[in-house]
Amino acid sequence: MEDVILTSYKYLRDSDTVLTGYRVVAKMEGNPDFADAPPALAATKKLLPAVLSAVNNAKGRDVEVVQLKNNLKDELVGLLTELAEYVTVKCKGDRLKLLSSGFPVSGASSTQVEQVIQELEVTLGASGVATTSVKRLRGARAYMHQYTTEPPIDGTVWHIEAGKHPQFKFVGLKSMEKYWFRVVAVAADGENITSPVVWRVIQ
Repeated sequence: MEDVILTSYKYLRDSDTVLTGYRVVAKMEGNPDFADAPPALAATKKLLPAVLSAVNNAKGRDVEVVQLKNNLKDELVGLLTELAEYVTVKCKGDRLKLLSSGFPVSGASSTQVEQVIQELEVTLGASGVATTSVKRLRGARAYMHQYTTEPPIDGTVWHIEAGKHPQFKFVGLKSMEKYWFRVVAVAADGENITSPVVWRVIQ
């Protein structure tokens, strides 16, 4: 049976759809197997920060904000579908090439498909304190807890605290300021696995 790209990415939770998008872009950009990738790849990369921001903003349940999020997510899924069709034609069933695209592939082990950070918790404590926490990732060698004070874009400089634990307490943050947080796990094979981005206004 020929290996194929699974369409499960179309039905994921909002944050997981965004994560899939970032993973596909990271895997396909600069990949010689996809040197002639369609414009949908660049469009996906450009769209992702807006989708991520909309997903975070929609947590307040404002009807207009939720609709904007849904529209952007639909646009992202459409771009990913176009890329999946391109990868399918390009790879002609070659399993290794399919896996190198970042898309979920039939027959892949659960550790390959599910080796992602599903959720990032950011808990506010005393004034100027925030704690980032993710579920421990099997095989992770280190965790890089990061924040920035500007909406994340390509080239954003993150403040990084590295360690072996999936939780970290930041202190000395500015009260009443908005911070964006994420955690990057370094897997045993050297791959960086990035959490969704979450923002908080510091107490």
